[in-house]
Amino acid sequence: MTSTRTSGVPLPGPGWVKPWFQVAEIAWSAPVVLACRAVRMASGGWPPSARDRREYTRMVQEKVQAFSQAATAAVTTPPKDTAKAVGAVLGPVHRRVVANRRRLSRG
Repeated sequence: MTSTRTSGVPLPGPGWVKPWFQVAEIAWSAPVVLACRAVRMASGGWPPSARDRREYTRMVQEKVQAFSQAATAAVTTPPKDTAKAVGAVLGPVHRRVVANRRRLSRG
């Protein structure tokens, strides 16, 4: 049973746990990814190695794909359950950021 306010609007509940954790993990992982890539760029020299060029290309392609998927989720998810919609929009970005943090922090 969902608790409601006196206005009849349901209180936020467990559906919001996942989106909040996604936001928190993105907020923690994104600066780590930025730092790893910035250090790599600064120490890489000129011209960039083949490995660095692949990473730069991957960086741009991942952003385009993740934000395209997020935009698609934002447009296609029915607005009946706001928490689920927010989770669907954050999902692609969250997956990419966390995967990049794990991959780049290994070295």
